[in-house]
Amino acid sequence: VGCIDCHVDINAKGKADHMKDLRMPTADVCGTCHLAEFAERESERDTLIWPNKYWPQGRPSHALDWKANVEVAVFAAMPQREIAEGCSMCHTNQNKCDSCHTRHEFSAAESRKPEACATCHSGVDHNNWEAYSMSKHGKVVSMMGDKWNWNAPLKDAYTKGGQTAPTCAGCHFEYEGKYSHNVVRKIRWANYPAVPGIAENITSEWSEARLDSWVKTCTSCHSERFARSYLEFMDKGTLHGIAKYKEAHAVAEKLYKEGLLTGQKTNR
Repeated sequence: VGCIDCHVDINAKGKADHMKDLRMPTADVCGTCHLAEFAERESERDTLIWPNKYWPQGRPSHALDWKANVEVAVFAAMPQREIAEGCSMCHTNQNKCDSCHTRHEFSAAESRKPEACATCHSGVDHNNWEAYSMSKHGKVVSMMGDKWNWNAPLKDAYTKGGQTAPTCAGCHFEYEGKYSHNVVRKIRWANYPAVPGIAENITSEWSEARLDSWVKTCTSCHSERFARSYLEFMDKGTLHGIAKYKEAHAVAEKLYKEGLLTGQKTNR
């Protein structure tokens, strides 16, 4: 693969005008060669269909993360555009692949490492990296990961790669024993549990089927009893957190109605 294949056209033979013909490759350009991976990622649009439409079809997902970014009212209305564009730095998977496979290495081994996911899945609004990296799983990766063979495909990570703890990709790319770039087939909480209807849906038949798929993932290492009890523990902990959030939100809403929030009367 040469520069011209990605930045002009696949197998282009003629000369290219660097002022007119160059392009920044989008995900569909990558899909010209990596068709299976592109199709898997695109299938997220049709896989994630929520009961009662708590989220729009196909969201939240990598396949529609840019659409999810720009169709939010606060993004369009925020006068501080630099802050708004801070969201855009991560909501790019819909349009390109190098958010995970950094150019110009485009390394599968790199994208299998949790640090690749941490670029976006971190921070106060979705502190996935902080939770994972401080867990026993994450600590094993940080202490032992340099001894693993990250070039081993995810399906062979334990048997051939020497892996001894789960990674983000290892669990979220897996579904019913197979691995793909569709990472939404086990979504239940969708990263934002306070979205109206999500908590009420967590015991539905739809959600329970996805829970069963998570149990299969966890039983690659743990017993089914342990997996189910821990997943139940996580669900209940999240529900307790939502209850506290609602309590705090009611206080903030009252302060807003009384015009007492900092900057409420000046930052307009």
